Amino acid sequence: MKTLRLNKRWSQEQLAHLSGLNVRTIQRVEKGKSVGLETLKSLAAVFEISTDELIHAIENEKQPSQKEDVDLVKAQSLRNDAHEKVKSIKYFYASSAFLIAIFLFFMLPNYNGGENLGPLLVVFISFSVLIAGHAYHVFQPFGEKWEQEKVSKILSQQSNNNSSTSEH
Repeated sequence: MKTLRLNKRWSQEQLAHLSGLNVRTIQRVEKGKSVGLETLKSLAAVFEISTDELIHAIENEKQPSQKEDVDLVKAQSLRNDAHEKVKSIKYFYASSAFLIAIFLFFMLPNYNGGENLGPLLVVFISFSVLIAGHAYHVFQPFGEKWEQEKVSKILSQQSNNNSSTSEH
């Protein structure tokens, strides 16, 4: 309804005077609050439209704010996801540094000229597998983004093949 009023270049006070309504009532209608049938009839008469058209106009003005709310929720969700991703990457670096430090400070001094090479290799391989598994979980090299890139690459190759075969 605000759009209808602004198209006529009327202030809320002017619309209230023309419709015989209170300015507060006009403000409530423009905010999308519920109003009575008599109010809708008065406003529809002033705008020279049906009450159904007026209700439709009011509903259309409500939707952008609801869409903005949905966009805000999505943005907040993306922000939270990004924050969690950063925390998991931070934890990955900290745990990897910890495992490397344990290996360097506690295991290498026990090398003893190759006497303990077997157990050291087992510990080294175990730590490497732990770090690699954690890296795979955190960085997801074959996750959704990778899949989407591969699908779009294959689709573009197929469309290029189809266009080149249709030229012949």
